Amino acid sequence: MEIRYLSQEEKEQSRTLYEEVFVEDEEAFVEAYYRVKARDNRILTAWEEGQLVSMLHRNPYTFRFRGKRVRADYLVAVATRYAFRHRGLMRGLLTRALQDMEREKLPFTFLMPADEAIYLPFDFRLMGNVDEESLARRGGDSLSREYDLFVEKDQDYERRHISWPEWEATPMMLRLVYLPGFAAQIGAEEPQSLVIRVEDPILPENDGTFLWQFEEEGSRLVPSGQEPELRISVADLGSFLCGMTGTKELPGVLQMKNPEAVLEKLERIRVLSGIYINETV
Repeated sequence: MEIRYLSQEEKEQSRTLYEEVFVEDEEAFVEAYYRVKARDNRILTAWEEGQLVSMLHRNPYTFRFRGKRVRADYLVAVATRYAFRHRGLMRGLLTRALQDMEREKLPFTFLMPADEAIYLPFDFRLMGNVDEESLARRGGDSLSREYDLFVEKDQDYERRHISWPEWEATPMMLRLVYLPGFAAQIGAEEPQSLVIRVEDPILPENDGTFLWQFEEEGSRLVPSGQEPELRISVADLGSFLCGMTGTKELPGVLQMKNPEAVLEKLERIRVLSGIYINETV
């Protein structure tokens, strides 16, 4: 198996696979997608016997994350030819994409799952996304008063946006990628520190013990050799920071040496109070 990104000139070669798998998409939509989105996205592909047999698209977005502009890729068009499924091709593509995004210091990535169970083994979790059609008409300054994380609809967004008449609710899943970048936007009610052991089987840079140092408006992770106060998977950490999992619901917290002290620290962390994403591709 060969895994590589398509050159700009090769991108049209992936359209056959797109149309084979996403049969529900109208021809006009597929045409618009390849004209608009493929202009500057990245298409990661797997090849066997000289054939393009699996792919995922990394579509770039800019977010406003508690006042800071950050980039995050939307993973779409995740597809494998029927005859080549169950061979580990998509695992290879997702692993490579996550590792590349970590090297590029993207704090997170997100997707709209056709089946949530497919992405749970890769540590994606539902993000608690609020998606109301009326919000699409509100500007960034208005949204920032209620939402900690939302898509910045700037000139790049308008250039890449496909306006399509059908609107529907969009449950989203998020995966933490570059932990220091995400942590930089996570503050606490008062300065504090927490020694945390993060388990990430896909991204080695996230897998380790860190001293998590908090100020009110942000925090930083420093590698540490101390005994961890909390052990947590990167998936559970993402669920917690997105406001989906409460402190007492986190696996293993109550089994730590000093659970009451750990719970007090966790409850002071300013997790995200609002996420709004209403994108289709």
